[in-house]
Amino acid sequence: MVLEFVSHFAEWHHVLFKVRDADNSIRFYSEYLGMAAVQDQRDTEGNRWVWLRFAENPYAPLFVLAEDTHLKRNPVPLTASLQSFAFRLPDLKPVEEISAKAKTDNCLVEPATYGGHLRGYFCVISDPDGNLLEFSYLLSPNPEK
Repeated sequence: MVLEFVSHFAEWHHVLFKVRDADNSIRFYSEYLGMAAVQDQRDTEGNRWVWLRFAENPYAPLFVLAEDTHLKRNPVPLTASLQSFAFRLPDLKPVEEISAKAKTDNCLVEPATYGGHLRGYFCVISDPDGNLLEFSYLLSPNPEK
């Protein structure tokens, strides 16, 4: 599966996620987005920093996972600071495949469905730390298109 990710802002470098378990997040983003770790290191406090890149588009912004050792010991759920990342897919079939996989993996938030011309055909899944990812096909702000 190849995701379309295009940015016209050359300055956009990365998005940072605080995570409890970097290995779980690496596995998740590898399986669902086709990303791979390109850098994995620890800071002076022992926190792990992992830089992920899209395998199919090395020019797209990075996802940086900041594994916080305090979060590993704290059972309180993380509060995601964003509503969702949205990815436009080239066909309806990958949306259904992601929805089915996420249901099996117990991370499906909204199953594949048609949400009208603004949302298109979409599904929403959650990463291990509660961040939402939306995958959709046929988005248009204009109902005639």
